[in-house]
Amino acid sequence: MRQPEPLSAIAELRLFLDFAVPLCGADIVYKLRQWGHSREEAENWLRGEAERAGGSLGENGDVLQFSDGRPRSGRAQDRVVRTASELARGVAAAVLLAQLVGKRGVEAFGGFYGVPAGPAGVDTARVPGGEDGAVGDAARGTCPVRKPAE
Repeated sequence: MRQPEPLSAIAELRLFLDFAVPLCGADIVYKLRQWGHSREEAENWLRGEAERAGGSLGENGDVLQFSDGRPRSGRAQDRVVRTASELARGVAAAVLLAQLVGKRGVEAFGGFYGVPAGPAGVDTARVPGGEDGAVGDAARGTCPVRKPAE
């Protein structure tokens, strides 16, 4: 029996993001609740996290996309792990930011991360206004998830 072909670097990245984005989203929501940020502070912080991830991807994205399949160690492994972690955190921050401004989520690397579409006629993208609990309202039951392939 033959071994299956290994996934491409992009397929591995998508698989990683499917797992890591919801976890990062939950961690971010927990931290924002603990810090007690206002809606504006939360939006600014989330925007900064997403921008930081974009910078990291721009600087180190080649290590995620181009791999020869050999195991890495030391500095090379740290660079891959750090870049992938920052990317997942940035996508999760972008999802939560999108939800705070009234959208369902974001598309990244061919997948949709956010709130799945609700029943017809129900607008699940609405986030109640007000300073108190803004992050909780956006995140209640809407942890960033990737829409399954159709």
